This record gives sequence, structure tokens and C-alpha cells, in this order.
Amino acid sequence: MTTAELTHLFSLTNEYRSIQYDLRNMQALAAALDNPQESFRSVLIAGTNGKGSVAAFLSAMAPGSGMYTSPHLVRLNERIRIGNNEISDSELKEAYDAVVAAAGRATNLLYPPTYFEMVTAMAFTYFRGRTRFAVVEVGMGGRLDATNIVQQDASVITSIGLDHQEFLGSSLDQIASEKAGIIKGKEPVIIGSEAEFDSICELAGDRLFKTGHIARAARPLGKGYFEVDITTPIRQYKALRPRLAGRHQIENLVVAIRTAERLEWTRERIEHGANTAQWPGRLELIEGRPSFLLDGAHNEPAAAALAAFLGEFYPERVYMIFGCMRDKNYPSMLDILSPHASDVIFTRARSARSQTPDALQRLIPGSRTAPSIEDAIACARAGAPPESTILICGSLYLVGEARALLK
Repeated sequence: MTTAELTHLFSLTNEYRSIQYDLRNMQALAAALDNPQESFRSVLIAGTNGKGSVAAFLSAMAPGSGMYTSPHLVRLNERIRIGNNEISDSELKEAYDAVVAAAGRATNLLYPPTYFEMVTAMAFTYFRGRTRFAVVEVGMGGRLDATNIVQQDASVITSIGLDHQEFLGSSLDQIASEKAGIIKGKEPVIIGSEAEFDSICELAGDRLFKTGHIARAARPLGKGYFEVDITTPIRQYKALRPRLAGRHQIENLVVAIRTAERLEWTRERIEHGANTAQWPGRLELIEGRPSFLLDGAHNEPAAAALAAFLGEFYPERVYMIFGCMRDKNYPSMLDILSPHASDVIFTRARSARSQTPDALQRLIPGSRTAPSIEDAIACARAGAPPESTILICGSLYLVGEARALLK
């Protein structure tokens, strides 16, 4: 894609607003493309947190499958993959041109397609003819999300937490109802232990598969990694060694395994994916002097999981670089995270939605600010001892910018 085309795409309504619109628009756009979502089977994954990690596990369990996730860390291409290969620049442009043309000839659009609708249509168009199966992550919510036009073989809801309340509802029950909207009526529904809400369970009925009771035994390997035994109603998996750090990833792995079992995938595929899946920017350690720990925690539940990880594996505390979006509950996030930081530097991502460092600094006496992630990293490096760890968190956009610099 050309710079002008990317600029146009990014200038469209941001994905987080599409929940306000109508699924009929995405259906009309897909129809103008001859419904590419009907050319492959799929699993659809919703949830406040954990859905990206579950998608990564499932994708690794199904080599050659498509994978559609959001947001990206550095490049738009990251969102659309087949196996380990991102969509190329030329293929991205081809998909973009096809969707732009379809939007131009569609006669029953309710409004111009949004950014997320466009990219979702590009992903589905790319998958057509290239893969028979795709792992699809919901952008936000579920009921009105653009991904919800698929007729999936399995629905997954990982967790329910407070996030995007202005669009999904102010209570956990309301948010759960929105995410339950992905359930079609015939497919198995696999849910995490933090998604056991009446609206989900009742809609799933006898096709519901809970995971909170699944036996798991974890043995620490160091630096936040574990060796895990998991026993499901179908079989036992011994000595799995996931490459995703943190105890919370064990829960995500259990959800992925139960989903794969309901899809009748083999033990060999499941164990391979459990041991090889990668998910950049989520408790990702970049070794050095000092080392950097990157985590995209961007809401209260994710901050709590990060804090638990820091308390267990970094009791000496870390140097923290933090930046977030204005619409997040950052006072609560900082209350959760700041006890684990010996020094705090506030900065911002290159996004109009970013909260200003000055506004954040008022919440933590003695903290510092930096106008960009580049400046924040330089500032942290200047003050952190070589043996220390610098944490960068609060926003996936910020983590993406940092990762591009550090990698």
C-alpha cells in the first residue's frame, strides 16, 4: 500500500467507535465482495482480556490457518496472517483495492465503511482461496463487531471485565451480554473462568464448556515461565512449556486446549501449539543491561495480572514507563501498578487518543515526564542500573512504538 492509501485508511473512523454502528453495514460490504467469510471455517474469540493470547495458541495449533487480530503493534500487516507469515505489502494493497472497489459499488451501505470494517473485509478477502480455516479475534464487544458476520465452528469468550464502558455498558452484566452476541446457536461455546455470566451461559445452553474447573499444575521455570500439566475430560497433557510468560497465560492455554478439543484437533497439534505460540508485546522480555519488559496492559484487569506477575517475579521493583489512552481508567491502573515501581516516567504514544504525560504525572508525586517514547527510554536508561529492568506498559500502541525502537 502507498503512504497515501495507508493515511486514508487510518483516517477513517477508529475501530473503537464501530460498536455504535450496525452489523448490516459489514454484511453489505461483504456481500459486495461475494461474501469471502463463507470461504473458510473459523473460530471467533471475544473477551475483555486474553483473546489475543488464546488466538495465538490456537493459530499455533493449526499450522497454515489464517489469523486476524487487533490492534497491531508496529505495522498493519501484523493483523492478517497465514501461519507465521504476515500479509505482504503487495497483498495488503491488493486486498485494500478490492475492498475500496466493493465499497464503491455497494448500494445498501448504511454509512461509509469504518476503519475496522475495511480492515476486517481485507482480512477475509485475503483468506479466501488461501486457507480453509481462520482464527478470528473480535475487535471490541461482539454483538455488533465487524468480525461477527462469520458463521464460526466454535465461539470463545475468555473473560469479562470493565473496559470500553461507553460503548459496551457500565456493568459487567451488560458487557457480558454484548460479548455473548457472538454466539450463533449451534456451535460449542468455550468460556474462561472469568466469563461465567448468566447471559453467556444461558445463550450457550447445553453447548457450553466451562474451563475454570480444569485441573492444572504449574512448576516455575524462572523469569515468569512455567511447565504445566493440564487434565481435561478428554486427556492429560504433561510437561507443556508455553512460551508466553505469566500465570494468567495458563488460563488462556486451558481455554485454547478445550477449544481445540471441541474442534477435534489431535493431541500432537495441540501440544505443538501450546509449546510454540508467541505473542509479542505481552510480558515480552528484551534482555540487556538494563533489560526491558514490554506489556500491553491497557485496562484494570490486565493491570492486575501484570501487577501479580511483577510481585512474583520482580519483588525488587522495576523502573516503569507508562502511557495510556484518555478513555482508560488510568488512576485505578496506576494504583495497581505503582507499588511495583521504584521510578515512574510518563509519556505518550503517537495517537490523538493518548493522555498527556502532565495529566498522568499529577497522580504520582515524584514521577517524571518525557514527550515521546524515545525520550522516555533514554531517560530511563540514564537512571536505571545495568542489572535492573525497565517496564513499558499502559497501551499496546506505546508498546508497539517501544518494540520497534528496542528490536
